[in-house]
Amino acid sequence: MRRHRSTSSVAAAVMGLALLAAACGGDSGPKAVGGITVAPGGDTLVSQDRNPIVARNSPSLAVNPIQRTNMVVVDRVDRPDYTAGVHVTNNGGANWQDIGFKLPAGNNGKLFAPTATYDGKGTLYVSFVTLSGPGNSPDSMWVARSGDGGLTFDEPSKVAGPHTFQTSIAADPKGGRLFASWVQSRPSATMCVLCFAETGLPIVVSRSDDGGRTWSPPAQVSDGGRMRTGAPSLAVDTKGNPSVLYLDYGTDRVDWENLPGTYDGKFTLVLARSTDQGLRYEPGRVVDADIVPPSRFLVYLPVSPAFAIAKNGDMLAVWADGRSGDSDILLRRSTDGGKTWAKPVVVNRGTVGDGVPQDMPAVSVSPGGRIDVVYYDRTLDRRGSTADVLLSSSSNSGKSFTKTFRLSSQSSNRKIGPDGSPFGKEADFGTRIAVASLPGGAVAAWTDTRSGTIDSGKQDIYSSSVALSDKASLSLAFKLLAAFGILLSIAGIALFVLSRRSRKAAPPAPAEARTDVPPPPPPLVPSPGQV
Repeated sequence: MRRHRSTSSVAAAVMGLALLAAACGGDSGPKAVGGITVAPGGDTLVSQDRNPIVARNSPSLAVNPIQRTNMVVVDRVDRPDYTAGVHVTNNGGANWQDIGFKLPAGNNGKLFAPTATYDGKGTLYVSFVTLSGPGNSPDSMWVARSGDGGLTFDEPSKVAGPHTFQTSIAADPKGGRLFASWVQSRPSATMCVLCFAETGLPIVVSRSDDGGRTWSPPAQVSDGGRMRTGAPSLAVDTKGNPSVLYLDYGTDRVDWENLPGTYDGKFTLVLARSTDQGLRYEPGRVVDADIVPPSRFLVYLPVSPAFAIAKNGDMLAVWADGRSGDSDILLRRSTDGGKTWAKPVVVNRGTVGDGVPQDMPAVSVSPGGRIDVVYYDRTLDRRGSTADVLLSSSSNSGKSFTKTFRLSSQSSNRKIGPDGSPFGKEADFGTRIAVASLPGGAVAAWTDTRSGTIDSGKQDIYSSSVALSDKASLSLAFKLLAAFGILLSIAGIALFVLSRRSRKAAPPAPAEARTDVPPPPPPLVPSPGQV
């Protein structure tokens, strides 16, 4: 009986330590490269054309809320000529097909700068501009409507006239109202190469209540006293109220007028909000006034700050910032409709100022509140020109980002692609990448150059998905399991010690019961350092 009790005690101790080891991270997770966990699902080619010189970038990703396996990616094509691409999946991104997208009837321009969104009823909308003239200036903004998940589109409707830059579209997540935003320029301001010759160009928003067929007169959302504004990001909350996050470039003539040199000042991140479904907009509220631009940019096509509004109304602003010496991804969160903002949180892994730059973030929030941010990262090539796409996730309202995955199975060379700013050192990778947060996971799309060379300049669009927990319940379960394992192991060891003591204190066995074979040694219990 004593022998059985001792064996059971040891078994309990070993089981407890095994549970502890499993709870603390075992060995069966996804592999890591350069210290970054690789997403187990791999990545998928979205754009299906085989043109060896095509350059696609700036993907926008939309997920059908009625059928989440139906997703659409649209992208900007810079070469061999300006146009726009549309790609559709109906199996959650396992494979994609290209969809032909046509110019509006009677328009002989070039498609450019598309964005995509679904409304709450499952109708897809794709906005774009048409370019014309020797300078390829925007002559109109349009929106096309699809009722079958992007397979076919109605004839596009006109949203606005010429000189509409940095356009985007968003929909009421519960209804059918649409909102469109853009920077409204004028002919005298665009009479220069890759620059604006005048200041005071407003950011405006228009809305449509009939599926994009007609649009309201645009309302200015940027503050009149801010002379150099741009990079608007548009989002709509669950009450149907639109908000625009934009940049005030301050006194940055260097980038505004495309001059030589480097701007040594700061930018301000500003929020313009409507509380009456887009009829009026409040004066801008400062989100962050200490933004250090990490690099030069084209004022026609800047990288916009990432912006999302959670189901509970929380607002999330995310951007690349050089205030620590290299470019990091920072996040600020507001829980009161943009009136106040929490201190910046560093999204990317590593330490601030570690010399590893990150840029071009996108943010999304799952229905359960999980925050997902994707961005380009150079951890695997700190001094080179290649970058990977990473996803960092937070299950505690953006207070910290404890899970990071590498989505791209191959790195992309940032020198492959069309020319960007004449003062930049790398190719034009567009103005955004994309992410959509779903219950239990996230899907992302980005510009990728694995099939290109410096000579060909080929850029494709790739996508990847990763399974994620919407809440912190999974990590809590592991903590509880670890605690249970520790208690069980302590109890087992204590019982084992007690059984040994009781065996030593017992009277010797009768002579006839003794044998010359010594008892077996007690089983070895691994120390915590061996687990």
